[in-house]
Amino acid sequence: MYLKNLCIIVLSLVLYSSCKNSLNVQSPYKDETIVYGLLDQNDPIHYIRINKGFEGNGNAYVMAKQYDSLYYPANNIKAILEDSNPITNVIVKIDSLDTTTTIPLNPGIFSYPKQLLYYTNANLNPDDYYNVTIVNTKTGKRITGSTALIPDITLSESYGKVFPFSFDTAAPTVIPWLTAPNVRIYQLTIRFYYDEVLNNKTTSKSLDWIFAPLTSPNLSGMVGLKYTFTGQGLCTFILNSISDEEGVKRYVDSVGIIFTSGTDDLNTYVQLSQPPTGINQDVPAFSDLKNGIGLFTARHIQTSYKQVDGAVIDTLAYGPAYAKLNFQP
Repeated sequence: MYLKNLCIIVLSLVLYSSCKNSLNVQSPYKDETIVYGLLDQNDPIHYIRINKGFEGNGNAYVMAKQYDSLYYPANNIKAILEDSNPITNVIVKIDSLDTTTTIPLNPGIFSYPKQLLYYTNANLNPDDYYNVTIVNTKTGKRITGSTALIPDITLSESYGKVFPFSFDTAAPTVIPWLTAPNVRIYQLTIRFYYDEVLNNKTTSKSLDWIFAPLTSPNLSGMVGLKYTFTGQGLCTFILNSISDEEGVKRYVDSVGIIFTSGTDDLNTYVQLSQPPTGINQDVPAFSDLKNGIGLFTARHIQTSYKQVDGAVIDTLAYGPAYAKLNFQP
């Protein structure tokens, strides 16, 4: 999922920031390097996408189909990731990024399925800062970026093995937490896991109940934020998300309480990447890289798996409105 979102966002950046349908042939070529990377200490592999902007005397959509329009030759790019102590600024460790073309890109506007990604499987320390340096060995151009990582959310309340979904609208379920320093945006996803059985074959499935993002009023931390919801809200979401299918029996499995948090730069980038709604259709540009275009920052995904309480299971199994889904008690 992370790679899919990364590719969608960065390719949109390439399209809207760097493609032109026509070229002034009198102007000299200017190399524009586009970088996108989100670091999370929970990821086993950390990917950074490095592209080149392109222009040409023709249709940008045709040029976007050409692999060479998007990617530098791998031997022209040297990329390193530096782990530095935030107090002393001393470099703790340096990792040279490897390249891979094994992750295919889905069909679309840009050249596919082959894509070039830079990666490292280094273990990241959430207490350190990370610097990326990208050097074009052919031109000598140097692009740099830096970010701190994001710590786990400090929850104000703890829950047992079974997550409580309240069906009392006057006293809904509350997930409160305290914000962390340098974190601007938070988003909750409740992932509902269930099994479908058809002709003695079991298929595991899931649904994502995604809540609107919340932003912290400051970057100092220790601000109380919360999400509220009800068991009825969850059941209604499930009802609207699953199509009835004759002969299928369904069984509730568990839920994942997923928090995604992001930096101030990530929040700014997301906000400026929204489609324009007014008369002015220009998309504002934002970059936190030096001598390049794009984003190098952090986001953090924190997941807790819980059993589903009996009230949700009983509602799905015995509630008349949910009979067509055929959930079993």
